[in-house]
Amino acid sequence: MSRALPILLIVIVAAIANACQSNSTQNSTTSDQARAQTIAAGDQPVAYLDGKPVTQGQLYRMIVQAHGGEALEEILLDRAVQARLKQEGIALEQSQIDAERQRVLAALATDPDQAARLMKEMRAQRGLDDVRFGNLLRRNAGLRTLVSDKITINEAATRQAYQLRYGDRYQVRLITSGSLDQLTRARRLAVDSATFTKLAIEISTDRSMQQGGLLSPVSPADPTYPKAIRDALPKLKVDNTASRLSPIIALDQGYALLWLEEVIKQADPPGIEQVRDELAAAVRDDLESVRMRQLARTLIEQTNVVVLDPALDKSWRQQFDSLQAPE
Repeated sequence: MSRALPILLIVIVAAIANACQSNSTQNSTTSDQARAQTIAAGDQPVAYLDGKPVTQGQLYRMIVQAHGGEALEEILLDRAVQARLKQEGIALEQSQIDAERQRVLAALATDPDQAARLMKEMRAQRGLDDVRFGNLLRRNAGLRTLVSDKITINEAATRQAYQLRYGDRYQVRLITSGSLDQLTRARRLAVDSATFTKLAIEISTDRSMQQGGLLSPVSPADPTYPKAIRDALPKLKVDNTASRLSPIIALDQGYALLWLEEVIKQADPPGIEQVRDELAAAVRDDLESVRMRQLARTLIEQTNVVVLDPALDKSWRQQFDSLQAPE
């Protein structure tokens, strides 16, 4: 923290000082004695607003409370990643850092000019100057290097990626409940989409109840949904009411009921062999991102962090707790 905050303070102080210089005549009424007393108290003023000092302590506390935990995490990870690279005898090359920059651009837009504009906006919003952005790229390059050799892409993962991208998707409504009796009654009452929608609003415990249980189109290959729900999807048909309505589905916690609105098919999808390399690269990128986050979390948890400043300690604890939250 001793390095990051002074740099940030210098930037802010310089901006305030420039503004104050333009109003030096108005500030000339400030008492020299008051300034001396403030400095003697060990709280150096960095600016004066209508003759009243803004001190280093005030500015420091506000910055630390707002961003201290995040800044400390960045410094911790920078050091931990470099230490792990050194331990494994790995030296990063500039080409690896440049590749991280290209990944950011590619994720923002396919058009190079638009991507560059969006990256500039993103950096401005997140306060990523050249130093912080360079550290971010170096940190990601290091994490990627540390996990990449441990990742293998099997046939099942490639086929799952194909189904996610080119397979059928199911537009369904969902009702969940902790009561089997309640869902049994709901299933008897659900004679069409309108009644199912009404029931979802009235009894469903899933957050989709706000839109009548309607979910975004779901792929049976999407692992973010429970397996029991994914397995039920291909069995639903649009032929009639009976085939649109699922049996009651047992979940790890509670029960679910599905209503099929439509099956969305992709027109003329390519064969898997035509896109195998592209799919494998996408799977690798996804797995690398997951492993990088896991490694970063492990490095943070393994570091002995002792925070002396109370404001920074509170901010750091909040940041640390956010890292433990499930993704």
